[in-house]
Amino acid sequence: MRLELRKLIHEKRIRICHVPVYSCQACKKYELLPLIKPHLLRYIASLGHGAERLRVSFADVNEAAYVLREVFRTYVDESTVDEEDQELQARCREAFDERINMLLDLFCCAQGMKDEEWMKQIEGRLEQLSALKTLIPENSGYFAR
Repeated sequence: MRLELRKLIHEKRIRICHVPVYSCQACKKYELLPLIKPHLLRYIASLGHGAERLRVSFADVNEAAYVLREVFRTYVDESTVDEEDQELQARCREAFDERINMLLDLFCCAQGMKDEEWMKQIEGRLEQLSALKTLIPENSGYFAR
């Protein structure tokens, strides 16, 4: 199974781009990452049940999806498959570390300002990143753009 970003369609009216999923290259089936599912369900519920069609990006509301989208967007295929997987994995790890460090700096700033709401928002974003970052070593070499 490879980690990919896919477009999901909910109730034939909501297109949600940049959703991290595991995809089987042999059978072409995919599975939503268990760590992402609760956040995705809350996001879908927040969109409501109107009749209008929507096209949204999960990367706009989920830190892990955002980081993966940015890595996949800037990655240039210049190597063999094995080298590509290793390079992409390294870039993902580096991007997650950079984003976590940036959020920790913001958390210190929010803490200094005693802004509890901002601190809670940053904690939520850090939790999203930390949860998915733990999967990167576990799924060594299983990334796709």
